Amino acid sequence: MENKKEAKQKRCACCGRYFKPDPRVGDRQKSCKDDKCQSKRKKEGQKKWLEDNLGYFKGRYANTKEWRRNNPDYQRKWRAKRREIQDEIPQGKPIKTLRIVVPEKWLKGGIQDEIRLVRQCGCGFFVTGVVV
Repeated sequence: MENKKEAKQKRCACCGRYFKPDPRVGDRQKSCKDDKCQSKRKKEGQKKWLEDNLGYFKGRYANTKEWRRNNPDYQRKWRAKRREIQDEIPQGKPIKTLRIVVPEKWLKGGIQDEIRLVRQCGCGFFVTGVVV
């Protein structure tokens, strides 16, 4: 059983520490969740992408310039529409309570860890049929 736990862990490509990869990402995850490691991996990935796609951004300005000349009011209208949408959002009090109904069969694995964290921080928690 100890070998199973070790098999699930990976070594971070940036800091070298072991971490448990996110199950949604699996083998593709290269670094731990540390912010420094994440930003370093992102910079490396962007650098590699730019090296692989050298001319991607070259020669595009002529098309953009032509399109903007044909659509002179686009950006002004877009900004005005965006302001309208933001003005429609009601300015109220922040939400203090959030109720989530979780089927009992989901209360295994990752959700149990989340419940444990919520208890440790002193927040209240209720699941239909179960009081935690």
